[in-house]
Amino acid sequence: MDAIAKAREVLDGLGIEESENPAPRPISGHHSSILVPCIGHDGRDFLLKLFIPPDEGKYYPPEVKIQDYARREIAFYSFLDSWDVERRELAAPKTIMMDHKDPPSWILLEYIHPSPGPASENLSSDNVFDLIARMHSLPMERLRGRRNFPLNRWDITSLRDRVVRLMYDPLFDVVGKERWAQVRSFYDEAVRWLETRELVPVHGDFTEDNILVEREGRPYLVDFERIGTGSPEHDFTWFWIHSRRSKEWKRDLYVRFLDGKYGSTCVRTQWGMRATAVYLACRRLRFGCVVHGDKDKYRKSNLALLEAALAGEADFFPA
Repeated sequence: MDAIAKAREVLDGLGIEESENPAPRPISGHHSSILVPCIGHDGRDFLLKLFIPPDEGKYYPPEVKIQDYARREIAFYSFLDSWDVERRELAAPKTIMMDHKDPPSWILLEYIHPSPGPASENLSSDNVFDLIARMHSLPMERLRGRRNFPLNRWDITSLRDRVVRLMYDPLFDVVGKERWAQVRSFYDEAVRWLETRELVPVHGDFTEDNILVEREGRPYLVDFERIGTGSPEHDFTWFWIHSRRSKEWKRDLYVRFLDGKYGSTCVRTQWGMRATAVYLACRRLRFGCVVHGDKDKYRKSNLALLEAALAGEADFFPA
């Protein structure tokens, strides 16, 4: 049974129907779920998120447990339902219903009616910093203490281990011996700068695609399949690199992010950004190698990102 047929089967079981509302996007960025707008008999709009794990090991490194994407999503919404049921602390869709199997196969959420127009007009830098601050303010002790909540690890040691230990085989031939040695050396130095820092809650896939701005202008954060703990720079760097905005807008965003950070605090912040960027470049290169081989059309740009992040300074940070 394909994913759409499975989603319709779930909707039939819940007694609701598919609607003509636009989906935020039909499939998640990491191909682990689909989003199906739907409507109840009372006219209320909902969004069904159906988890569709791909073949184990086809896209992901060996340490990834595909079923944990769904577990994290369900566990995080369960946490919000007990801590912030009205979503005043963190703007996210309200939970309507969820699958209680392990691993879960779906969750039904309120439908956020999007504001018309492109994200560049609706999502401001104020929104971005506000959402990151709200993520960082989540109560860590309550997140860590929940059952069956496999929080992802985005700390420097975990990033280093994922790259150096688990991506060696597909990456070595792509980046070459000299650049691979630079990657290992970079993470050795990054650990010395970053390993003792306090970790914060991290969304894990903080991009414009996972921020929905509703009609009244309020931004909602969605897709918590990669939520975990990591450095304070992780989500910002993820957004900054993935952003399709102008160079001037991104430069201003970076300058604002560094505002008030001086001396060793500034240096650690930049090391944290570079560590995230090196991991992201390596992950993209690995994916391109595994899926597309030598025909990976993004290899050149991702190698450029890797080289810039390894070099730092003017090669990576805007003037």
